[in-house]
Amino acid sequence: AHFTPTECCFKYAQKPIRHVQSFYETPRDCSLPAVVLVAARGDEVCADPKKPWVKRAMKKLQRKK
Repeated sequence: AHFTPTECCFKYAQKPIRHVQSFYETPRDCSLPAVVLVAARGDEVCADPKKPWVKRAMKKLQRKK
């Protein structure tokens, strides 16, 4: 069976997200490479993995693990 990803992002958040709890990367076969940031209330936001604020959020979370 052919797998179609459902977690693709089609646009990025423009503003930095506060209180990021976790993140995951979208599947490689999505047309837009993205990181999905999960906020404290469970909101999921697509972010550009090249943006400095996104890199900072990811680094901070990786240190917590």
